[in-house]
Amino acid sequence: MGVRARDQDRVHACAALDRALADGQIDAEEHATRIALATDARALEDLHDLIGDLQGESDLAPMASPGTAAAGLSRRGRPSVLSAVIRWAVLLVVAALLFLGVRACASDDSATGTYGSAGYLEPRAMDDIVASTGMLLGTTVVDELMFYSEYVLLRAPSPDDPGRERRYQYRDGEWRQSDDADRDRETATVDLADLGPGVLGGLVLGAGASLNIAEIDSLYLFVRNTGAGPAISLHASNEAANEDGYLEASLSGDFLSVTPFDPTE
Repeated sequence: MGVRARDQDRVHACAALDRALADGQIDAEEHATRIALATDARALEDLHDLIGDLQGESDLAPMASPGTAAAGLSRRGRPSVLSAVIRWAVLLVVAALLFLGVRACASDDSATGTYGSAGYLEPRAMDDIVASTGMLLGTTVVDELMFYSEYVLLRAPSPDDPGRERRYQYRDGEWRQSDDADRDRETATVDLADLGPGVLGGLVLGAGASLNIAEIDSLYLFVRNTGAGPAISLHASNEAANEDGYLEASLSGDFLSVTPFDPTE
């Protein structure tokens, strides 16, 4: 492995991919694929490869010598007072959602109202979409479920051939199947039945506080198995203020890593 990537490097690479999606350099499926690779990347070189063909400036750190990079270890997986506080804050949000029985989409002036007119990042909508995947597929085991503000993407093993992958897009309240694709038979799956109720909504509602971003204008969330186990990955940003943050959590809502926006960097 070359120079190791930091969590902040992954965030900067994801931000560059977000801008590329927004200005039409890549489409939604390619964006989702590259984002998944970026959040799993362990080497800085891999991140540069993912955004090297894109126009526009990036805050991604330039390539450095291995000795320089070794001086600072990634915070991934390392506990901290901040992550502990954030973890409890989000758990409280989830508990409140469950206690109050939040089962209706919030209005446009809610905490998630700025995340898109489709409302797919609202607490009830997210839980309902997760439930609908089981009815669509006949199973709750999938490769990846990706929430964006205006649509949702789903990848799942083909029941007829584990070497093929079925892909779906959720728009306008219904699933539409897109072209199948080749699939690595060793791909780690995730069982959406293990996803705690209200967890996704709690993470979204608490994203601003968790990631130190006052006004979020772009947010997306993945549910997948990283190879180290099932996890929820959430990336949020304020493009105008050039603020980005990233977190990973377990399917029960426990934080695995948190990379909030740092105004000093």
